[in-house]
Amino acid sequence: MKKHLGFLLILLGAPLDGASAANSIYCPQNSGYINTGMTTDQVISACGKPTSVTQSKQAAMQRVAVSQLIYTNLDKGAMYSGYNATYQTWSLPSGSTQTQMQVNVMNNKVSSININGNNTNAMTLCKGQSIQIGSDPNDVYSACGSPSQVNQTYIEQAVPGNPKPQVWVYNSGPYQPSITLTFINGILQSIN
Repeated sequence: MKKHLGFLLILLGAPLDGASAANSIYCPQNSGYINTGMTTDQVISACGKPTSVTQSKQAAMQRVAVSQLIYTNLDKGAMYSGYNATYQTWSLPSGSTQTQMQVNVMNNKVSSININGNNTNAMTLCKGQSIQIGSDPNDVYSACGSPSQVNQTYIEQAVPGNPKPQVWVYNSGPYQPSITLTFINGILQSIN
């Protein structure tokens, strides 16, 4: 009874809706703890054999951090304005130009460039220096200066090699929720 009570208390501290995963949990079956990063053999040693094992048909996904460098004041100025000495004529201002650029940095490399809403593979807007996909982010800062805004976000991306996750389920009893473990390449990735 003590083992089941301890298991229940640990689970009550974590959301049961799967929205948030625990990093560690107690397994009453073998009186052991499991942590993300453990191998399948270590989990079996701590928890025993799972109630069920299924192979997912979907590729494993991971969150990848992205820094969005947003520049909103490049090439500021008026179009066709000023005095043209060659033809001795004046041009009336007909609007202004302002280039907006977003450079996305992922895994310490430029992963995409967007200028005025359009994707491009490279650009030379800043001091004429070429910045392209795969460039070092320090090249962007060196050429363009500090961005107007930096947004930290993430994207969901398939794990390299597209491994299919293996899902283990442990049922502890009729009055306790089941535990779902997700493994990728034999390593425990999440506990729900």
